Amino acid sequence: MKFRGNKKPYLIRVTAAALFFAAEIFAFFPAGRFLTGLLSFNFAPAAARLITDFSITALLIVAANLLIAFFFGRFYCSVFCPFGLLQDIIGTIFRRKTGRTVNLPSLRYTILVITVVFMLAGVTSVLRFLDPYSNFGNIISGLINIKTVPVITFIPLLIIFLLVVWKNRIFCTMVCPAGTVLGLCSKLSPKKLCISKDICKGCGVCERECPTGAINSKEKYLDNERCIRCMRCIAACPGGGIRVFDTEKEKFVPSRRSFIISGIVAAAAAAVLVKGKELAIAIAEGLKPRPICPPGAGSIENFVSKCTNCGLCVEHCKGNVLKKPDSEYETVHVDFSDGKCEFDCKNCSDLCPTGAIRKMTLKDKQNCRIGLAKFNREICSKCGLCASKCPKGAISFTPGQLPVYNASECIGCGACQNICPVSAIEIVAINTQSQI
Repeated sequence: MKFRGNKKPYLIRVTAAALFFAAEIFAFFPAGRFLTGLLSFNFAPAAARLITDFSITALLIVAANLLIAFFFGRFYCSVFCPFGLLQDIIGTIFRRKTGRTVNLPSLRYTILVITVVFMLAGVTSVLRFLDPYSNFGNIISGLINIKTVPVITFIPLLIIFLLVVWKNRIFCTMVCPAGTVLGLCSKLSPKKLCISKDICKGCGVCERECPTGAINSKEKYLDNERCIRCMRCIAACPGGGIRVFDTEKEKFVPSRRSFIISGIVAAAAAAVLVKGKELAIAIAEGLKPRPICPPGAGSIENFVSKCTNCGLCVEHCKGNVLKKPDSEYETVHVDFSDGKCEFDCKNCSDLCPTGAIRKMTLKDKQNCRIGLAKFNREICSKCGLCASKCPKGAISFTPGQLPVYNASECIGCGACQNICPVSAIEIVAINTQSQI
């Protein structure tokens, strides 16, 4: 793009977005643990946590995002949202110019209603596919573990690539539930971005450069609900016809058809609310064999109903036991093949953005039973290594004899399974986690 207008706002926005994007990627690497706090600012996971597992922190994050959108517009979508920034990169590489697109409020409101109703029912399956942060995390985590993850992990990347090549950031304006909520706040804002009818010459440059199709240069109208404040229009306008945070009033009057359609969908989705928990249980029961969940998940039913598979816990698991969904398990799960659940680590509890893994103190985590050991005494070599590595003292050993296992003290951390030289020990899943 050749700038012909005020470049400063655009360059500031791009610089800030680039810094946040780099930081959010680095946060998925072990060395970037200190940056994970930035990820907690993502809107959809915080909203999910607020609904499914209320916390003051989630409330403050959601409120902050809504207030920013109300007073300044959807800067979240162009500066903070990593999935949105990924779309910007794809669009820039392929030089996509959107131009004006059809506005379909009924579609985005319907998607939002369905998403919220499912979340109220304790089912995050819809959000899992539509949440920009979770999709971004899934992609980055997949790229980090590209040799071991299934190809299906990269379907979101393929879909967003095709959408961007087709209509640039149409996902943000027509599909994304987080974008819809923030767009409504921006629409209601007392100060908006608008086209000055006195200054604008109707050249159409701003309309061609807008990645969301929110500008109608012929009518000199800018739709603040779909505008993501990328500042491309300001940088492109040769006459300075785009005014920032103008006080021009714009009434929010959705069409009658939008209300009717959204109402019908809401009524239908309300029925799902009644059976939401049963659906979560049915999904969980379909995961055979039963997986071991991270400490703090409670049960597989609870975990499946809240986890969006963003992959943050997987990448920061010190014991390397948390794994992404695979052909055997359709959710994040514990696998002791490569390690053990480190006794002094609670990263998954600290970092989970949706509340699928509850916050715990280190002491609570160390007393959280996630499974039980199963011994094959026929192949036990009587080496005693399991007893020496058990952090809870659940295994006692006398030289020359078989180890004695006290199930009441076991938390299923996998230390014994991990150290056993003859694979005589296996940690098996339990229905519900408990404190011992």
